[in-house]
Amino acid sequence: MRLTRRTLLSSAALLAVPARALADGAPPPQPASITCGVVLPLSGMSALQGNEVQRGIELAAAAVNQAGGIGGQPLSLALADAPGAAQAGAAVNGLVANAHAALVLGSASSAWSFPASAAAEIAGVPFIELTAMADGICARGFHDLLRTGPASAMAADLVARTLAAKYTGRTIGLLYNTGADGLAFAQALQASLAAAKLSVQLAVSYPEDQADLFDEAGRLMRANVDVLVHAARPDGVLGLHIAAGLQGWRPGTLIGFGSGYGLRDTAKALGAGFDGTFYVGAPFYAASGPSAAVHDAYLARYGVPPRSADSLTAYVGARLVLETLARQGGDATKLLSALRALSLPTGALANGFGVSFDLHGQNNGAFVALQQWRGGALIPV
Repeated sequence: MRLTRRTLLSSAALLAVPARALADGAPPPQPASITCGVVLPLSGMSALQGNEVQRGIELAAAAVNQAGGIGGQPLSLALADAPGAAQAGAAVNGLVANAHAALVLGSASSAWSFPASAAAEIAGVPFIELTAMADGICARGFHDLLRTGPASAMAADLVARTLAAKYTGRTIGLLYNTGADGLAFAQALQASLAAAKLSVQLAVSYPEDQADLFDEAGRLMRANVDVLVHAARPDGVLGLHIAAGLQGWRPGTLIGFGSGYGLRDTAKALGAGFDGTFYVGAPFYAASGPSAAVHDAYLARYGVPPRSADSLTAYVGARLVLETLARQGGDATKLLSALRALSLPTGALANGFGVSFDLHGQNNGAFVALQQWRGGALIPV
């Protein structure tokens, strides 16, 4: 049996039970609740994305508690803020040591997911990635890691198939930040384009914290790029539009990937200039059906409409995990094997996902969709 930090903590708790209670044959006291740890960027540059994921997790936890909780006990969430990716591992350690978290959910961004999941692996605690998409997250041979949402390769494959079907003969450009998400997508896209026998006229990268893209936009314009694929955070999306506008350039087709292109606030900030922009990512809330009910619950709880699909993606993943934990009576040691044994068809979850985990821990029942911004609304194509 593997000796983990949780085993030591559980043993210490048992030794702390008063001797008289054991002598009298009374059962040891039960915990007041089951604690699920959550590690996210709740302050700093990625706070908005982290908060959107938090809201999805909170809605899932509320639904599980309304249905009776975990093993008859209420579920509680222990939130740990990691303002930067460098703090994510320490945040997980704190959840395990101080909050006695039975599992950890995360993490809004791949840069956070890598260290957070590594810390959970060392601690022997299940880590479930809900929204971060870098392919490498599930390529490290970890035993205590699963991802319920889609991977970068899924988005890259969809973009390549879209370009091959509709945009052959046009000049394709790629612009991406070199953060964990942007770089993973760019690498996967270039591999998918090569397989589809398509080539990129010009690929331009820039640091994740760079917002001034004047030179980068100028290079793409001079290369006569007509179809631009851009992987970016919100500041990168705004930076591109400002830089392109100053130079009087606009690509004929813009396909976006990343938090910047899936965010309702970006569409509001850019207004009509954002209309027609494509987005490849997890599906947004639908006007009807199961995800519409999640939308209504979000609106009722937070007083505003959802800001991105991150809350919906986090909700379906967290609810799947927590309901599975409930079926195991709250025994987190059985959680991952129970999740791996699931086989649910497309459409089983509220956003249309199915469930089928591969040997690496990736849910192959998750998917991405091609969507387009029209009048401030994100519409499936």
